[in-house]
Amino acid sequence: MADKQYKQLGCLDVDASAGCGFQVRAETEAELMQLVATHAKQCHKLDSIPQEMVAKVKAAIKTVPVAV
Repeated sequence: MADKQYKQLGCLDVDASAGCGFQVRAETEAELMQLVATHAKQCHKLDSIPQEMVAKVKAAIKTVPVAV
């Protein structure tokens, strides 16, 4: 098995007071942002992510090794 670098984000990384345990990993930041947008719409009832929240989300993204 080899390690591959993935992007990772959790709701608690963006807002620790939110109480949402959602976490996601994706190969690219663009893919991760699409998954985050879907989660925000389905679970947090946000039709779009406000620009200030996008900045917080991007700042909270971590790169992690994943065995593939």
